[in-house]
Amino acid sequence: MNRPTSLKYQSLLTKGFTLIELVSVLVIVGIVVAIGSNFVVSTVNSYGQTEKRSKLVARGRASLEQMTRQLRNALPNSLRVSASGNCIEYLPVIGGANYIGQLADTQNGASATSSISTSPFNLDLGSAQHVVVAALSTSELYTGAATAARADIGTLGSSPYTTVPLAIGHRFVRNSVNNRLFISDDPKRFCFVSGSIVQYQNYGLDTGNLDDSNPGGDLLTLSEGIFASGNVFVLSAGSQDRNTAVTITLGFAERGEQITLDSKVLVRNVP
Repeated sequence: MNRPTSLKYQSLLTKGFTLIELVSVLVIVGIVVAIGSNFVVSTVNSYGQTEKRSKLVARGRASLEQMTRQLRNALPNSLRVSASGNCIEYLPVIGGANYIGQLADTQNGASATSSISTSPFNLDLGSAQHVVVAALSTSELYTGAATAARADIGTLGSSPYTTVPLAIGHRFVRNSVNNRLFISDDPKRFCFVSGSIVQYQNYGLDTGNLDDSNPGGDLLTLSEGIFASGNVFVLSAGSQDRNTAVTITLGFAERGEQITLDSKVLVRNVP
């Protein structure tokens, strides 16, 4: 073999690689691919989980906000919660006014009131079913007694209203210190039923204790895919220096993801 040929052969050997080097490269490439694949999969999974949780949070907040708005408009001292904590009931306020003079109550012994003269007022959306004066507890509202803080309304005239006719003559428990009355629609209630939050309405006035049974009327499903690990509704009674508070705690689940949200609603308690 001449010298030029030998040098060319040696050059080719120098540029080649051994089997060990090939295997090493393949192993390294495999490791890099595995790490990269895990990173991509982890990133995609994290994005998917974040997206699902964001949707759950949005759905949960919408449900809580819908209940919060309505409960804030509850008649003072009309909120009551079932023993299980799965249902809450309230009387929605649709109007209010100052009345003129004194109404028949348990202290003044006046003849039963059949009509109440008021300052001019209008009504919000809803149906005027009840007039309430100085209610201090739910027992003075959810009752059919002849003497109560609530009375059924007769037929109203044209707005703005200056008179509230009563369905029958009525004696109130007491007069309001500020001569204030409220007009309310029939009660409504929110309940946790079989993984859903539903609202019952148009079922009339239930004078019995609040429970979890279907009261009839119309049912509206607000949200599904819900779980509860404790009381859904917790009522904290108000006082002279503290508003009534309702704490709502709901769990939302979907496609393997779940979150728990809570909201505290402050409700006026000055009758």
